[in-house]
Amino acid sequence: MLVNQNFLNSLSPVEIEFIRVGLEKLFREKVNCTTTNYENLSLHVEKCPHCGSTHFVKNGFNPHNRQKYRCKKCKSVFMATTGTMFTHSRTSFDIWTTFISGELNGMTLTQHSVATGLSVTTCFNMRHKLYQAAAKIQNNVVLSGNVELDPTYTKINLKGTRKDKMPRFSKQRGKHRRHSTKRALPGTSHHKICLVTAIDEHDNILFKIGGLGRESAEILNQYSSHFAAHSTIISDDSHSIQTFVGDNHFNSDIIPSNGYLTPKGNTVSEVNELHSELKNMIRQKHGISTRHLQGYLNWIVMKKYLKYRLDMRKWKSEAYMETMFEQIPFTCAEIPKLKMPINLYEAYSS
Repeated sequence: MLVNQNFLNSLSPVEIEFIRVGLEKLFREKVNCTTTNYENLSLHVEKCPHCGSTHFVKNGFNPHNRQKYRCKKCKSVFMATTGTMFTHSRTSFDIWTTFISGELNGMTLTQHSVATGLSVTTCFNMRHKLYQAAAKIQNNVVLSGNVELDPTYTKINLKGTRKDKMPRFSKQRGKHRRHSTKRALPGTSHHKICLVTAIDEHDNILFKIGGLGRESAEILNQYSSHFAAHSTIISDDSHSIQTFVGDNHFNSDIIPSNGYLTPKGNTVSEVNELHSELKNMIRQKHGISTRHLQGYLNWIVMKKYLKYRLDMRKWKSEAYMETMFEQIPFTCAEIPKLKMPINLYEAYSS
């Protein structure tokens, strides 16, 4: 039976109370500290995670009594958790939801380790799997109506890069700083990363790494498919943004260079708030590696998505459900070696 508002309205108070007691009993039986993530995914296997084929058959059980499947097309063997953020993860559903709750509250890896009883390294791996899964919120987003657009910039950060892989000389700090080989270029140079930021009137968000240096029509056009036809772009009078608007036949609502409002009374305050949130996060974490920056942008968008649509008490469960089926294109061992989203040798070639 489909439970909807009409069905609930047809129930008497005593019937609703009876259902509530039954659900609480079911919750206590099904959700406890030993509940696995496999149990949440096992009833929703729809396709092969390797080739996407929907033609597969059951293929016995693994040593932990979990159902295996064999794809008829690519012949690979997989389980419900294969390719998700729970692959090779021995942590329970309870620990994962505790971890997600901590991420929503901005906990550090050390605090996560204390809260979950896991090592800092495991928490680090869980964080980046979760952030990758959160990419689904904006990967297919289409902005429409009035769209605020205003790029921002952040420095290249090489945290975690091995010395033999470093594309530049190490920075000199402290009292000997004046003897450093070369200072960072001033202003918005190719030593800065352009982050394309846009929010529409329906609270859909695009927050992506665009490239190196000042924004250009070429950088913005990478994401033109995320803007619906006939959208109105609210922005400053930047030449590159106006070129992007003209190339894609969007409408334009321009903030004059000496003001804060467009002639129609619009601003880019929502975008500026997003920029402030990112810069606060970078400050709190003492810098975010450029290698993992897009993941942090994904997570900021996920938190905004939850804030705009749900009561705070539902955030943890919704974040889990939004991310649990997403395919993760890397293993834990590959996280420190993920490909840079920018060309470092182009940035430091001079």
